[in-house]
Amino acid sequence: MSDKIIRDPLYNYISIDGTSDRWLVQLLNCAEVQRLRRIHQLGISNFTYPGAEHSRLSHSLGVLHLMQVAVEHVQKICPDAQVTNARPVLLAAALLHDVGHGPFSHVFEPCLGIDHEKWSKRIILSEESECHGVLKGVDRFLPQKVADLIDPDNRDDPSWMNYLLSSQLDVDRLDYLRRDSFFSGAGYGHFDWFRILNSFELYGSEEVDRTIVWPKKSIMAVEEYVFARYYMYQNVYLHKTTRGFEKMLIAMWNRARLIDVDAANLLPTLARFWGTGSPTIQQYLAIEEFTVLQQIQVWTEHADKALSDLAKRFLGRNHFAAIDPPAALVQSGPEDYSGQKYVEWHNALCKLVQDEGFEQEMYCLRDEVKPKYHQPYFPEKEGDEQSAKNAIRIVEGTQSPPTEISVLRPRLQPVTREQAVHVRHYVPCEVRPAVENLRASWKA
Repeated sequence: MSDKIIRDPLYNYISIDGTSDRWLVQLLNCAEVQRLRRIHQLGISNFTYPGAEHSRLSHSLGVLHLMQVAVEHVQKICPDAQVTNARPVLLAAALLHDVGHGPFSHVFEPCLGIDHEKWSKRIILSEESECHGVLKGVDRFLPQKVADLIDPDNRDDPSWMNYLLSSQLDVDRLDYLRRDSFFSGAGYGHFDWFRILNSFELYGSEEVDRTIVWPKKSIMAVEEYVFARYYMYQNVYLHKTTRGFEKMLIAMWNRARLIDVDAANLLPTLARFWGTGSPTIQQYLAIEEFTVLQQIQVWTEHADKALSDLAKRFLGRNHFAAIDPPAALVQSGPEDYSGQKYVEWHNALCKLVQDEGFEQEMYCLRDEVKPKYHQPYFPEKEGDEQSAKNAIRIVEGTQSPPTEISVLRPRLQPVTREQAVHVRHYVPCEVRPAVENLRASWKA
């Protein structure tokens, strides 16, 4: 069988060996994987960046390609049987790591009350799924091995395997940063990914404890990666317009869940999912983005005024205005969003919105961004407790212990030290002038 060649805008070609890896082609063609074509990689960021129409499937293929590069490098620097045996597990996990994502990727998880990683494991382990059958045909233990590697709490596999797939610098992040930058048009995803994947080393003597580090010659490439991630978070992932639509979407679906199931005019697919405490895999996989959009279209004519209005605003891209805390409140302590002064501001804002004729629960939306979501990388531990999972580490020689990169590159410290929580509100644009007057006159 000839090689499977796939055109890709980032890597030009993605190739799968048609002889030794024919099973990967079969895995790619499984219904559960092909479903990822119909899920946006960047959720609803296309509301802000019209070019961000790429899918979870294209990203998954990119992760597979980068994992192929990484595995080849590992085989060169450590050509033992354990590495060879790990290859199918790593490649399958790279392709299937996002198979459990729902509509609009991460954005919609609160609406359905799901965790995509748990669903990925369920799909891989279910004998009813096509991908399970393909994996089992390679090795009857492969489905369990792949599910274990995807599990973020897994500690049974060798550390380097876990860290290639999920860590502070893994193949998943390497692809989505470049891919999201390219399709959004933001242009921040420029770093030397080839050097990063062809220069890392395995540090440690025991197989299970060997971890991933980078030599000093790669420090510039890794630094580029950290800054690229910082710029992408600031300008794309946490763009205020996108966040506003995300909050609107969640508010809309919370409203629908408060209404009686019959009165909510749910489509059969969603009614079946919500109608059971333990939905099946088929019931979950049947919920796709076009299902959600069709449901929102139905709600534009719903009798509930707020639900109908939010549905129309969402489909018509009539976004809410982003309102930051008053300057006086921020100057008094931006880190304390639970203190009495902030509570007073929050209550006054919601009352104003309500006085303007809008229900505050639906039209005064609080958005709290925790530090881990607006900084590119934060070394969570110190010294001997650090690993590739929680820190990017550099080795300067065969006898030197690994050193966390921001220690060696002080200019990284401003973007890697722990940040404060950031909070803003979203209100209808109609009430923005009144809200801005309130904000300008506010005294902490």
